[in-house]
Amino acid sequence: MPSSVLRISGEDAQAYLQGQCTADLRQGPAHHALWLNRKGRVLAYTFIIAQPNGTWLLASPSIPANELTKIISANLIADDVNIADETSQWQTGVLWGEGSPDTDKFIFVPTNGYGVKAWNVLVPVGITIPWPSASPEALEDLRIRHGVPNVPVDCGANEFPQECGLDAWVSYTKGCYLGQEVMARIQSMGSLRRILRCVQSVAGDLTSGQELRSADNAKLLGTIKSASGNVGLALVSVDLTEGTSLLASNGEVQLGKVAQLGSLV
Repeated sequence: MPSSVLRISGEDAQAYLQGQCTADLRQGPAHHALWLNRKGRVLAYTFIIAQPNGTWLLASPSIPANELTKIISANLIADDVNIADETSQWQTGVLWGEGSPDTDKFIFVPTNGYGVKAWNVLVPVGITIPWPSASPEALEDLRIRHGVPNVPVDCGANEFPQECGLDAWVSYTKGCYLGQEVMARIQSMGSLRRILRCVQSVAGDLTSGQELRSADNAKLLGTIKSASGNVGLALVSVDLTEGTSLLASNGEVQLGKVAQLGSLV
């Protein structure tokens, strides 16, 4: 984790990336970016790091390199942009806990994607990672229990970033990029029909894909997107409020707070 690392180079690299993703690459060396289609739906998430030699590293925690390359290169025409798969050259992961990392051998990108103080980490292959490892399931449980959305588990090709609490990864001021008109319309009109909320089952464990229906079982009102034990995140009607009780296949589920990204380190 991440599952892919790409290096973007060429004279037009920055301008091209700036016009494709939701991050404003003029604001510092490291960025969290969404990649949208023309309808504003989420295709991918990457973190992006500017390199001293003028290239850019893009890392994805969930998309294989060949698929990510297709997304990144979809609108390349005559641009001087080169995309190289460097996944095999890097060890990747997430570091979390108190303190701050201080080694200059690794690349650290502060992340608000887990609900705790954390960094996405890139380590060149061949260098020993000095920290103890933990299971991916432990990190996933931490994320869900803190109510933090994930791409693509909670927000994918059928969702807008704003439905899933991913506003912090969307720039509304940088100018044109793919999906920008839809983002601006949602910001100005607030026309969402669904929202991602924390949920907790009263009866037992939840599973991804479970339907949530009205108390009389008559109306479909939402779907569990991710789950860990009896807690999860569900995309539900925006009209439903915290404390509402819905019905899952194994019993009552209560809606909690709206899911959102945490604060950066």
